[in-house]
Amino acid sequence: MSSKPTSKPGPKGIPAPKPKVVAETAAEGDEPASAAAGTARAGSLKLRQLVDRVVETTGAKKKGVKDIVEATLAALGDALAKGEELNLPGVGKVRVAKSVDREGRSMMTLKVRGSGTPKPKQPKEALADAEEAV
Repeated sequence: MSSKPTSKPGPKGIPAPKPKVVAETAAEGDEPASAAAGTARAGSLKLRQLVDRVVETTGAKKKGVKDIVEATLAALGDALAKGEELNLPGVGKVRVAKSVDREGRSMMTLKVRGSGTPKPKQPKEALADAEEAV
């Protein structure tokens, strides 16, 4: 007796990818597993995901956004390769700490000095009361 495969094979006999398991919702009062870990490391952001986020934020067409994002990343990479320091709002200062060329590949170690949280501006105190103004 033969058992049937649980998933259909894809093109060229390659098995179809398994569906991702969605995390179960925590019971009321319990913290989610990622929050309980505290310092859980986030995954990496791929180009496609970055383009999707920019399209979602701006509402622009995906083709145009992809070209702009690729050009921006290329310009940032060129600037870092030349040894320039980047000062990017929301990211902070970025500079190359160490650069090594191995087997035709360029590896850079970057130092990022985060911009931190913006400080709320304190209202300026008036020099004179409104009644005393001329």
